[in-house]
Amino acid sequence: MTEQRTARRVPVLGILAFVLLAALLLTLAVLSAIKGVRTAASNGNVVRVEDGRTFVVNMDGTEETVMLAGVLVPRPVGEGQEPTAENCLADEAMANLAALLQPGDSVQLEYPEESDGPEGTRLALVHHGGEVVNLQQAEAGFAVPLPEQPREGFGSELREAQETARTEESGLYSSVAPCTLAGRIGPALTALEDLPEDRPATSAEAETQIETISAAVEQGVAAEKAFATIDPEDTSLASLAWAADMPRLQEKLTGALSAAQAELKALDGTRNVLETREREELERQAEEKRQAEAKRQREAAERQAEAQREKAQREEAEREEAQRQAKEEQRQAEESASASASASASPSPSSSPSPTSSSASPSSTDTDAGGDD
Repeated sequence: MTEQRTARRVPVLGILAFVLLAALLLTLAVLSAIKGVRTAASNGNVVRVEDGRTFVVNMDGTEETVMLAGVLVPRPVGEGQEPTAENCLADEAMANLAALLQPGDSVQLEYPEESDGPEGTRLALVHHGGEVVNLQQAEAGFAVPLPEQPREGFGSELREAQETARTEESGLYSSVAPCTLAGRIGPALTALEDLPEDRPATSAEAETQIETISAAVEQGVAAEKAFATIDPEDTSLASLAWAADMPRLQEKLTGALSAAQAELKALDGTRNVLETREREELERQAEEKRQAEAKRQREAAERQAEAQREKAQREEAEREEAQRQAKEEQRQAEESASASASASASPSPSSSPSPTSSSASPSSTDTDAGGDD
């Protein structure tokens, strides 16, 4: 009897265990199916883009905020905060994502196992138009790969996209954007590599070149400080984006700085030599000018002395001529006086008695006398 009861209990317990096991398996299957709905893939339509990594999608009437998985992008500057390297090109990153995901676009979201993002968002690989938007954002230079990736092999794809952006100098690798590492180092490198090539001919030209190169060196020294803000071991945006570029840029900047500083030293010596030559030249010109002035004064003195001699000679000649004329006049006067005196002492021929008249006069007297008789 006891054996019969035991025999009947065994099937009942087995059936009960089977039912419990089936229920458990069914529950797990249902949970797995529910999870699969969210982790495998979901379709939706883009509502709006909120930043370079985040957008809102409509899932069968329900809006869900999605973040690109496997990447880090520049984040917008918070209100009242000063921008840092983590905010570099945040607006451009958002604009690029908005161009890729426009309102109404259909997207397929592939959720990784760990799909919960910050502040209630979902992490996903976003498929749109046959492309993976996560990769597109990285290839444009607005997203960098995170150390941990949502699926095997996706990290290498992201790194290839990142290398494309680096080669093409896009986004965070642009040398013209002032907030990127290349943009902070690039202008200093350009200034240091574009130094004057012509050797100065004057000390003023040397001084101008020294000022130009000194400014470039100061710019290079300031640019070196950018490297100190990047920790290769960190997982910040700056480190993930630019740590690989640091050795190359540091080598270029250090080499350019060394060359510029050597050029400064050489120019300083050149300036000293030119200043010495110019000083000697000025002294030579001053001496020539002094000698020329002394010669001019000497010649002027000689001309003045010669003029005085000529004047004295003329005056002497005039004096001698005056004396000669005075003597001549005196001689003439004496001769005239002598002639006058001689004329006064001798009787004039007109006043002496004429012989004929003397002999005739008595005859007349005699005739008169005879007649009186």
